[in-house]
Amino acid sequence: MIFTLDPALEETAHALGYQSAIAFARIELSNRAAQKLAFYKSRVELYEQKYGMTYEEFKARVMDPSDTSLKRFGIIEKEDDDFEWEDAVYMAQSYQRKFDALSQL
Repeated sequence: MIFTLDPALEETAHALGYQSAIAFARIELSNRAAQKLAFYKSRVELYEQKYGMTYEEFKARVMDPSDTSLKRFGIIEKEDDDFEWEDAVYMAQSYQRKFDALSQL
């Protein structure tokens, strides 16, 4: 697909110190993906610290009634954390892929 950029976009990108509007977009998208990645990684780390294990370990242990390590946490709390933790893991992986792809450009 071939397209042309509005000359005003190129002029603005140059005025801001970028080589081109495409370079600006690549850098800014990479920065935004890095911010999102850092946010979701911090959420994953929060739950790893709270429970002292990875999400995969948590999923296995929360289903094992003989495992007493999670007894101090309530059922609703564990369910809520499970959903949020799973989402954070998925989103961190997703933004890592996006960041990696942008870094290859």
